[in-house]
Amino acid sequence: MSETMERPSQVTIVVILIWLGFALTVAGAIAVILVGTGIAASDQAAVAEQLKNLDLPQEWATTIGPIVIVTGALFFVVAIIEAIFAIAIGRGSNIARILLTILIAIRLAGGLVFILTSWGASSFTFGIFLDMGLGIIVLFLLFNHASNQFFTDRVARA
Repeated sequence: MSETMERPSQVTIVVILIWLGFALTVAGAIAVILVGTGIAASDQAAVAEQLKNLDLPQEWATTIGPIVIVTGALFFVVAIIEAIFAIAIGRGSNIARILLTILIAIRLAGGLVFILTSWGASSFTFGIFLDMGLGIIVLFLLFNHASNQFFTDRVARA
């Protein structure tokens, strides 16, 4: 008779955090698509003027709306990937845990580069620190003793 292994609470917390990230990504994707639609429907002269005020090429006025819409659609793809990670990690996939670790390491490195290159110059610094802190917490939760047993102990699973 095979026994199923119970998922540790640390892994459940990680799964909940990933699902929250999924929800926020979907909300962000909807917002970006709405903004892109608003830009695309705006008067091209007004868009060109705003681009000029931002020291951006005015030739972008005709393409910036569709580009923003496509970016929002890509956020939906990222949300689907987050949902796949949440499901796979909830089921104990060690491959998903390793891939998530690599992605978090890349995000931590990117956040560190952002902080070092724009210290004090941006209002996004708090968000970067928050993202990096959550990434470190997720790594601690994924690689403690109980989580390691859940992801690597194949004998006790059905």
